[in-house]
Amino acid sequence: MDFGEVFRKAWKIIWKHKILWLFGVLAGCGAANAGGGGGGGSGGSTVMQEMGQSNGWEWNGHTFLDPSTQRAFEDFFDFLAEIPVGVWVTIGLVVAFSVIFVGIILSLLSLFVGTLGKTSVIKGASMADQAEPDAKPLSFGTIFRSIKTSYWKVLLLTLGLRVGGFFVVLLLFLPLILLVSCSCGLCLFFLIPIGWFIELLVKFTTIAIVEEEIGIFDAIARAWHVITRNFGQVVLMFFILGIGQLIVGLVIGLPLVFGSTLPILITLITTNGRMVPVSALITLILFLISIPLLVLLSGVVRAYVLTSWTLTFRRLTGEKQLEPIVLNQDDVDLKEIEEEEET
Repeated sequence: MDFGEVFRKAWKIIWKHKILWLFGVLAGCGAANAGGGGGGGSGGSTVMQEMGQSNGWEWNGHTFLDPSTQRAFEDFFDFLAEIPVGVWVTIGLVVAFSVIFVGIILSLLSLFVGTLGKTSVIKGASMADQAEPDAKPLSFGTIFRSIKTSYWKVLLLTLGLRVGGFFVVLLLFLPLILLVSCSCGLCLFFLIPIGWFIELLVKFTTIAIVEEEIGIFDAIARAWHVITRNFGQVVLMFFILGIGQLIVGLVIGLPLVFGSTLPILITLITTNGRMVPVSALITLILFLISIPLLVLLSGVVRAYVLTSWTLTFRRLTGEKQLEPIVLNQDDVDLKEIEEEEET
């Protein structure tokens, strides 16, 4: 397999068919998780009194709250301290269940949207690879209509992996902790490659479902054959794309993070903290501006990686038959006899 051809073709595909950028952004939603908790407390007036006694309203020798505002805060915390504990417990439970409910809804939504993005990128890359060089760019509707048969299979595969993975971790958590402790962490050198192989198997299974429109178990068998019979090339591609993603992530992320936090750092150094509110506002604005750019660039990278893997699967399955038919001598002789009779 020509790795250079795969990388060049993947870039040409995502550059021409920019709708894959959007699907790359959506594919990133599949990794979203939600969680949280809630609770309450009391003794607000005591805390406020201690803050006042220890000059808690002052910073660097300057008072940042006037007496009326300070008194308003103290009255507010006194009011909170008078609320019964049972009320706080009820509020905490309501908040906790609300967070859990919202987390479940967001997780399901991210599952559907992420599967849509991942399936669409794979299908779009496959369609673009088969298209003529002068073909028009793919549209959202064209790709969306072509994934109707494979989308639900990929969704079921992803859901099964998440549920199954949860129970596997639940069952093996304590044994793994004991194994890691007893081996001084050496077993991690064996667990990490196993995790990488499972990741490759899942990736190729997903591509096989979308590319060849087969069932989940047939796709697992197909992915196993592709990986095991082309193990060296697949591993090399895995490391090239993995290291490439790491480098590109640093190149994209560090300038955005450093650039957005630069104003407050300069203010802290040059003004001894006197202009912190203004610089903090500028930092917040720059950070909010950088978020859409970061999401877009991450979607482009994700689309490129998925396209590269799709092209890799297509090249490997097109180079040779994965299940060659071996004929014994009797079969060969019988075939020759049949050909002589026909002539």
